Amino acid sequence: MDKLGTIRVVIASLVLIALGYDARAAEISVDQKDLKFVPDVVRIRAGDSVRFTDTDRIAHNVTIDSADGTSEDKGMAEYNQHIVVTFSKPGLYHAHCRIHPQMHMTIMVVPQVTGSASKASDFIASAR
Repeated sequence: MDKLGTIRVVIASLVLIALGYDARAAEISVDQKDLKFVPDVVRIRAGDSVRFTDTDRIAHNVTIDSADGTSEDKGMAEYNQHIVVTFSKPGLYHAHCRIHPQMHMTIMVVPQVTGSASKASDFIASAR
């Protein structure tokens, strides 16, 4: 991802955190469609999953890059197949398709809320 793209993702991430965008589902759906991840930014809680479904008529890959620099290939999906990835640790993750390098997205994983202590600052600290 180029520098401008990274800046856009960070700004979008901070806006979503500030607005309190809340994804309460245990599983969020992301389409791989028209050579894009749709949506390209999601916010989930630690322990939730993202279901990547290939709705293009071509194969796609899902590779997850973690904030610690590790990268994990989650496999390939054909048309109408899906890959489910569970995110257990808070942080900022990036997903991309190794077959189509223009396909990328951001997954913000926030801590589970156990009270009012979970704030944007907790998320930002965990992403470092």
